[in-house]
Amino acid sequence: MKDALERLLFPGGQPSWAQPDLQSLNRLPPRATLVSFPSPEAAATFDRSATPWHRSLDGTWDFKLADRPASAPAALRLARGWDPVAVPSLWTMLGYDQPQYTNVQMPFADRPPHVPEANPTGIYHRRFAVPRAWRGRRVVLGFGGVEGVLHVVVNGEPVGISKDARTPAEFDVTNVVRHDGKNELVAVVVRWSDSSFIEDQDQWWHAGISREVYLRAGRIDDIFVTAGLDDRYRDGTLTVTGEAEGPLAARLFDPRGREVLAARLPVATEIRAPQQWSAEDPALYTLVVSLDDGESVACRVGFRRVEIRDRQLLVNGKAILVCGVNRHEHDDVHGRVISRESMETDVKLMKQHNVNAVRTSHYPDDPYWLDLCDRYGLYVVDEANVESHAYYDQICQDMRYTRGFVERVQNMAERDKNHPSIILWSLGNESGYGANHDAAAGWLRRRDPSRPLHYEGAIRGNWPGGRGATDIVCPMYPEIADIEAYAQRKDDPRPIILCEYSHAMGNSNGSLADYFAAFERHDALQGGFIWEWIDHGIRQTDDRGRSYWAYGGDFGEERHDANFCADGIVWPDRTPHPALNELKFLSQPVRVEPVDLARGRFRILNRQVFVDLSELRGSWESTADGRVTRRGALPRLKVAPGKTLDVELDLGDVSGDVSDAAERFVTFRFFRRRATEWAPAGHEVAWQQFALARPIRRVAHGRGVRPTEGRRAIVLEAQGVRAAIDRKTGLLAELSRGDRRALLDGPRLQLWRAATDNDGLRLLPERRSGVLARWLELGLDRMVLRLDDIRPSRGGVEVVHRASGRRQYDDAIHRQRYRLLASGDLLVENEVQISPELRDLPRVGVLFELPAGLERLEWLGLGPWENYPDRQASAVVGRFQSTVAEQYVPYILPQEHGHRGQVRRLSLTDDSGFGIEVLGQPTFGFTASHLTSGDLYGALHTSDLEPRPEVFLSLDHAQRGLGTASCGPDTLPRYQLNASSYRFSYVVRVRG
Repeated sequence: MKDALERLLFPGGQPSWAQPDLQSLNRLPPRATLVSFPSPEAAATFDRSATPWHRSLDGTWDFKLADRPASAPAALRLARGWDPVAVPSLWTMLGYDQPQYTNVQMPFADRPPHVPEANPTGIYHRRFAVPRAWRGRRVVLGFGGVEGVLHVVVNGEPVGISKDARTPAEFDVTNVVRHDGKNELVAVVVRWSDSSFIEDQDQWWHAGISREVYLRAGRIDDIFVTAGLDDRYRDGTLTVTGEAEGPLAARLFDPRGREVLAARLPVATEIRAPQQWSAEDPALYTLVVSLDDGESVACRVGFRRVEIRDRQLLVNGKAILVCGVNRHEHDDVHGRVISRESMETDVKLMKQHNVNAVRTSHYPDDPYWLDLCDRYGLYVVDEANVESHAYYDQICQDMRYTRGFVERVQNMAERDKNHPSIILWSLGNESGYGANHDAAAGWLRRRDPSRPLHYEGAIRGNWPGGRGATDIVCPMYPEIADIEAYAQRKDDPRPIILCEYSHAMGNSNGSLADYFAAFERHDALQGGFIWEWIDHGIRQTDDRGRSYWAYGGDFGEERHDANFCADGIVWPDRTPHPALNELKFLSQPVRVEPVDLARGRFRILNRQVFVDLSELRGSWESTADGRVTRRGALPRLKVAPGKTLDVELDLGDVSGDVSDAAERFVTFRFFRRRATEWAPAGHEVAWQQFALARPIRRVAHGRGVRPTEGRRAIVLEAQGVRAAIDRKTGLLAELSRGDRRALLDGPRLQLWRAATDNDGLRLLPERRSGVLARWLELGLDRMVLRLDDIRPSRGGVEVVHRASGRRQYDDAIHRQRYRLLASGDLLVENEVQISPELRDLPRVGVLFELPAGLERLEWLGLGPWENYPDRQASAVVGRFQSTVAEQYVPYILPQEHGHRGQVRRLSLTDDSGFGIEVLGQPTFGFTASHLTSGDLYGALHTSDLEPRPEVFLSLDHAQRGLGTASCGPDTLPRYQLNASSYRFSYVVRVRG
């Protein structure tokens, strides 16, 4: 066993892990994911328990870890030191070694193809039996995916090597296995290798056996199915070829199980008017291919045609809009070992949120994921396991790596070629553009001309270029103005589909609606893929027993990229970020347009291109100042793809004198009529709101009561409300009714927010992005107020503060005028003057500190989820109830969160109803929290935060948008705060 392992570790006397031209040894040619069954009927069930010719080797294995490959043979020989581990699993998640997160940089300093001498090497061992019934059959040992270089020894014989971590490695072990039940398998995995440089994805570096291990004894090696459509997009075209130990026959069954074809292979035929596959209607046929003795394999077939014409990507002759996400494989406990249940959760969440496409960033996913995409309906960009980000422009030209590029593309395409969900092949990610890509593209175009190619590196810095390697202009993180300008060019026949955009790191995805508006304006802009689906946090527990998600640097590693892995639109446990609601709204399949608001006339548009709206039911309701006044059901939605239905609603009189009318809205909602695989009946699919009458009203006016001057404070009193402005600080020292205080401190000028990841990467200051560095230089995080003037005036008190985070108190001047009206309402009028240096601020508003217990929160404004000026398309105006604690949004790196905009009024009360109410003049934004901005900005993880009993209420006149500057464009100018002065007012009312 030791000698066999040494022969594999040092083929030709050289280390296997430092030979880039050695990508595999004795590995069988790649093939489609197929399982042999004893009969066609069994094969059509796809139930592996129904076959005797496939045996899983998953389960408990013996394991030990050597410090380097050269130590592995001796370690293998020692009887001691073995531990039981589960396979599949990653030893980096089991405490034997540590995960390491990097993005662009490699996890070590060595240059390709060399790696560190200290190179953790995992040794896996188990015994297995081969059924006696397999005598006379070829026996194949398969590994679905292995993180690191795999070396396989069976019964003391060297079997083979594989380096592609994300596709199956199969080996013919017929001549080395015994059928007496006594077989010994050793798998040795070397963590770092020459292939690490071309598997350098933005990811956690792990090591171990990450996917299934199995034995198979089928005699059908492979089949290749191409199911397309003719030029009229009516009849199907079907070709089937196969490789087996004998002649093959095919039977095709339609989605209802009726046989529509029986023929000998090879097949090249027409299928009359098949049901067509699309993401909207994923109709699947079943193909069963059999040997004469009945042994059979099966796969799902979808009839669809993918092509590029007239500068559009067409599916079945129709232009589609890609509402997509990029998806890494990640589990917060198991790393890249992904359960089927987890994959099913992902696909259901995507469908529930109107996602219709996924890019397998940056490697082929587990094949079960593609089965789910076929079945549920998701368009897939299948990406080869190639990325050389740290050596972006070098390795793509390095002939030693040509085989590595080409084999990875071949492994992907051969495994996944029969999946109808795959509409584009991707040559990999962020690896420059060179001869190695052209070699891979040339092979792929010849092998499968039915699918266009995608590769962002081919157009990076030169959008008109790279046509040999990509049929799509697929930029990363472009400015909206740039893609719109390119969409109007006439010299490039390719459509534009954004490979990555809207970086979902923390509180992000600003301007998503602006991107979608651009997609609507230009036919050549066909959407894109948000980066990305899931935060890559690893679940940990601190010394107080609190759970949190770790990121780069949390495992003591020196080389890392901090929290840049926390960039998903769902948390690691698959809980959606608030921004996922924005994507759901913008991607929804139905839209409502006003025709004549005064008469209640609207037009319902079916945005789908293949199916009608009959699976949906619609309803509407009108509100006045947030209270429902009327509601009703929409007529049956028999609306064909791309067509409209006009409806007229009885909304009552909406055309009166709007200066006196209540503020009125009508809201449409659409639900699934029946349950589907991915959602229950009644699942909300779409919604839209329109203002019917929007009077701009100020709720408070008139003269205030006369102030009473005291030695310490200037006091205003009316209707049992007492407001005292402290002469030293100029702040409200008291706001009370009777002996109950409704305020502890404030209102203080607030220009700072706990920086979002898009404001700046505070854990990676060397990677400057956003405006955070300038904000810190200006001292916005440490602003000090100095009272400049306080004086009573007729009917109120005027206060002037100067504010700065530097030595001079001249960065901002805040003038407040307090007027306590005869009603007991406190009207606060504000003017804020900003120095030229302080343009592009985080926010402009004031901060209140309120007593503990004011936990009940109600507001009339945008909701229910957090929203910001450039991420509020999905929010609706309504009355919402919550608690202060529930406003917390647990972004992995704590930061600004929880803002609600366009608020007309809010109240914060205790269980008895005592508290405060704030009324807009006419609107404001707010955040209510048990945490200060300082608490959030000073924390590294959610577990660092200690909520305070007090309530901190931020009233914002304006907040900067979110943008996507952590990896992409900054907040658009119209969402920035660049004015030299701001005026705003609000009313505070003591309740109870």
